Amino acid sequence: MVELKKKVAVLGLGIENLALTNFLLQKGAQVTVCDRRTPRQLGERYTALRNFGVDFRLGPSYLEGLDDFQVLFRSPGLPLFQPELIAAKQHGVEITSAMRLFVALCPCPIIGVTGTKGKGTTAALIHRMLVASQHRRGGQTYLGGNIGIAPFSFFPQLSADDVVVLELSSFQLEDMVESVPVAVVTNITEDHLTAADPDNPNYHRSREAYVQAKTNLFRHQDPSGVTILNNEDPTCRTLRELVPGTLLLYGSSALSPGAWYEPTASGQYKLFWNLTGEPEELIGSDRIKLRGEHNLLNIAAAALAAAQAGADRESIVGAISTYKGLEHRLEYVATVDGVQYFDDSFATAPEPTIVALRAFQEPIVLIAGGVDKGVDYRPLVEEIIASSVKAVVLIGKMGPVLKELIIGLGAEKGKVPLLVEGGTNMATVLAVTQEIARPGDVVLLSPACASFDLFKNYKERGDLFKQEVLALAAKRKDAI
Repeated sequence: MVELKKKVAVLGLGIENLALTNFLLQKGAQVTVCDRRTPRQLGERYTALRNFGVDFRLGPSYLEGLDDFQVLFRSPGLPLFQPELIAAKQHGVEITSAMRLFVALCPCPIIGVTGTKGKGTTAALIHRMLVASQHRRGGQTYLGGNIGIAPFSFFPQLSADDVVVLELSSFQLEDMVESVPVAVVTNITEDHLTAADPDNPNYHRSREAYVQAKTNLFRHQDPSGVTILNNEDPTCRTLRELVPGTLLLYGSSALSPGAWYEPTASGQYKLFWNLTGEPEELIGSDRIKLRGEHNLLNIAAAALAAAQAGADRESIVGAISTYKGLEHRLEYVATVDGVQYFDDSFATAPEPTIVALRAFQEPIVLIAGGVDKGVDYRPLVEEIIASSVKAVVLIGKMGPVLKELIIGLGAEKGKVPLLVEGGTNMATVLAVTQEIARPGDVVLLSPACASFDLFKNYKERGDLFKQEVLALAAKRKDAI
């Protein structure tokens, strides 16, 4: 564990490292912030920390001379293979991160959640399941990590009676050797294999490195640890032998110990679990607000994890029945002229878009495209042709590539959906969908690509989509 009073450098002043810097200052550390940005770009963060005695190294040369320090706290966006980090390590400088320090110091149990997709929904649902039961037991539940909440922002409030739920990205895990008592892996497909995000240049040089990073969540557990894996995910099934402690599985068939869902004669689903040797029904899909079979898996994972942290059945079922999901994750926006609009802008790779398409039986007008993330798009195109997609509105740099793939494969399969150019802004995109969509259809923003050619990030892309849809809904209302 890091000695907190050493001479340390914080590399990158994002949300996570800002909270870390304040914590280190309280512990008496001598802190230097190294960041590519200027004082003006850092704004109030620079002014406040400068007043507290923090030193700064700013601008393009911010990574020079790192061997001056004893400990470096890198941001998740800074690659471990950055030459300056490698050189510093060779000079004996310790390289760690805010998340690693938090896990080492946390005074209460941690549930860690990772995966290519679904980790945010699963982590948020675990948190919701634990709130009521923890309150009854005299403790609190905290949610943090990659979901946008810095764990050190709530560290001072933690006690041994609390539980922390952390959503963890592969970049937060790639050098993690610390252990969490309960680990959840939702799935591992392909992501972050190229430097697609200009604000986060980190990426994994191979799929093997990506998988290794994800498995760091549980591979350092002792035999008392619990790991929860998705039995439907091919990669997760190969990881079972790596689990040091108790293994729980979840999927679409009966598992013991584990959780699963089953179809009913009415076309609905029922969710079950078996933790005591006897299967027990938890809830039916008629009481679940989240749409899609993939969310049944997320719910099953969350139920298992929450139970390991002491949540009672009543709290778990209550949370499932009231949870509506996270923003930009298959989020219902509005129904206009009989057309349902869904924002799934968080789908920045093919796999979540495939999952989203399977959540609908209605005819779909799909908005897809953006920046390539270095993955195979053929499975997505196969799903587009096999699904109820009636039209694809193509956007961004990947638009022409997707168009060519859809035409080629569609010709083989004897089915090519309508393919339309969406333009370069969301207003144009929505205008195009209005020309195509008919009552009973679904307009689905699920781009399967990064956003950085046309938008700042997936959030802006989703926000603009919702803004245009709600403006259209308001116009229709006014016209009535």
